[in-house]
Amino acid sequence: MLIMKKLVYLFAIAAILFGCKNNTSSNTDSKENIIHVGVFDKNGDSPDCITDALEALRIDSGIEARTISAADIMSGAADDIDVFLFPGGSGRSETGSLGLLGQQKIIDKVKKEGKGVVGICAGAYILSETPGYPSLGLSAAQAIDIEHDHRGHGLVKFSLTEEGKKIFPELKDSAIYYSLYYEGPVLTPAKGSKYSYTQLATMQSDVHTVAGTPANMTNNRPFVIITNVEKGKTASVVGHPEATQGMRWMIPRLVRVVANRELVSYKSNVVRPHIHTKEILFTDDLLTKQDEAFGKLIKSKDEKLTAMQQIVDMRAWSAKKYIPQMVRDTSFEVRLLAAKLMVELERPDAIPDLQAAIKVEKDIEKKKQLQRELILLKEMVGAVM
Repeated sequence: MLIMKKLVYLFAIAAILFGCKNNTSSNTDSKENIIHVGVFDKNGDSPDCITDALEALRIDSGIEARTISAADIMSGAADDIDVFLFPGGSGRSETGSLGLLGQQKIIDKVKKEGKGVVGICAGAYILSETPGYPSLGLSAAQAIDIEHDHRGHGLVKFSLTEEGKKIFPELKDSAIYYSLYYEGPVLTPAKGSKYSYTQLATMQSDVHTVAGTPANMTNNRPFVIITNVEKGKTASVVGHPEATQGMRWMIPRLVRVVANRELVSYKSNVVRPHIHTKEILFTDDLLTKQDEAFGKLIKSKDEKLTAMQQIVDMRAWSAKKYIPQMVRDTSFEVRLLAAKLMVELERPDAIPDLQAAIKVEKDIEKKKQLQRELILLKEMVGAVM
């Protein structure tokens, strides 16, 4: 009997140790599978583009993203990065910050080490092979009509190619989808390039709302492309899905593509392509209406409520700036609508704003209403199925 008790005891200890070992191994494997993304922290005039990229990447719990600088790239502090992401802003500013040595280091990391790069808007300029433009030559595309780069913005139409439907099967059921666009590059195959790109999506909108810009320049051009460059891979995105509610998940998906990792599905609270139903280009008339709506945010309660909804419905680029601040309004109706619209806009970066509003709210029932919106915002982080 004593021997049996000792055997049972030994088996129990072994089971505990084996279980601990398995758990440790599982955690290690999980950490090893994490995709490390470095979002370049220099982008010219649009720092919000960095935030948009970081927040979009937070959808995917298998991605760890942080900002990196040119100094990090040169010093080796970014050597653990699997995918470099160049956000919107100013392509010249970003490549200028890298300098010639930094640019070459990125090129080598892609070609020789098999790293991935995602370029969004200005980042797509950076990846191009554009004569006379400081670019890395990593996409097999060149930008044309740069002299009319200031051509307009809005919610534009795009369609998927058959290859695109394989990468984005969530978008296979409709002929047209929508994304924010803000004066992104007009891409064509680069002359004399040793590489070639695969087109995943095609721009269908003809954007020329700024006086003097030519028609029929942006439509039927690449909207999303991927390019195999020796050991590495790049993705170029002309528009701004990372800033478009319902479409932000496209960026972590592309990160997985260029990192050669398994594609995962995302939850329906962030995959919402069908909430957009029409093209919205910011003509002079719409720009005037937008400015009027922004101006009403300091008017009466009713004017604020109407203007806030209008700003979101017209897909105003700066809605992400103006809506979160309204959770500090004196009217609870305004604060609650701001919270709901932050959820509609998918702005987890505004969680601290909402948490502060909840903390100072004295009314228990009102506090609960705000807390419900906070839960919805938090659920957009790590929204992998």
